[in-house]
Amino acid sequence: MSIKDYLKDQAFLLVFYIVSMTFITVYLYLEPLINLKGDSLIYLHAVILFLFLVYLSYDYLRRSRYLSALKKAAELSTEDRLVSMPAPRTTEQASFLKILQRIDQDNKQMVQKLQLEIEENKDFVMSWVHEVKTPIAAGRMLIGNSEGKKKEQLLDKLENEFEQIDHFVEQALYYSRTDSFSKDYFISEYPLRTIVHASLKKHAKLFIAKKIKVETSRLDFQVLTDKKWLQFIIDQILSNALKYTDHQGWIAITGKRVETGTELSIEDNGRGIRAEDVGRVFDRGFTGYTGRKERHATGMGLYLSRTLAVKLGHRISLDSREGRGTRVTLYFPNIVDYTGIGKEMPR
Repeated sequence: MSIKDYLKDQAFLLVFYIVSMTFITVYLYLEPLINLKGDSLIYLHAVILFLFLVYLSYDYLRRSRYLSALKKAAELSTEDRLVSMPAPRTTEQASFLKILQRIDQDNKQMVQKLQLEIEENKDFVMSWVHEVKTPIAAGRMLIGNSEGKKKEQLLDKLENEFEQIDHFVEQALYYSRTDSFSKDYFISEYPLRTIVHASLKKHAKLFIAKKIKVETSRLDFQVLTDKKWLQFIIDQILSNALKYTDHQGWIAITGKRVETGTELSIEDNGRGIRAEDVGRVFDRGFTGYTGRKERHATGMGLYLSRTLAVKLGHRISLDSREGRGTRVTLYFPNIVDYTGIGKEMPR
């Protein structure tokens, strides 16, 4: 820090000193009761000026050393920079240091969060690639072993594998959109029956293939939601129900009006979930004991369902007993807090 820069910083103090000494000089000179003239007045000025210069010199050295230490700390690596900062000598410096420490802490948390998201995304991509290769390989095997088989039977099996690929691609697409959700939704009133029936139609072939009975009741309700995102959520829940329900099982879809909104329950009599796994079924990538036995389990369906439901202002819950079945319930409030829609759910 140069003396010139220091004097610029102390301009107000210098002006205050000059004005104060001028006032004191005029007052002492004009006051008849105070006999302080000539050499005495000059001596008083000299003493005060000397003390003032001593203070300025001390303050300059103190500030100069502090700024030199700051510059040295600034030249260090990011990790060592804050640790190497000089100890604050004033309340102002201490306040600035606290602010920097808070910024550093926030930045570290942000970096950790981004690193975690990168790792999770890498895990998802690796899992997705592994899973999507399965129906591709199955399709190639069907084509390779197609000699002597009926064309209709072969096409039907190929279509099933293509539907699996389509399911995985759709999951990846919606997963990639979760971060930009707030730019891609439109909340309005939609008939629940229409959305549910569209999802049932989409999965009709699997219902028929596994001879699973489906029952729907009390779906004549209007709900506040985004049609496209809710359709995806119901698709994921139905896909899971079909996946873990054995042949000739049943799935029941029921609507219910409650005091503050509407509930939609999707229940099956499938394999159910172990008690120790129920609390983790909405975690990213979690498949549990039941899922690990299923070749098409990615652990992303319910995670995406919960993530999107929260962003839409809905709630989702799950009850299950191993060997007895599973019930997933979506809750749609009558009044949605639009200011909260699209916000990221806490991790």
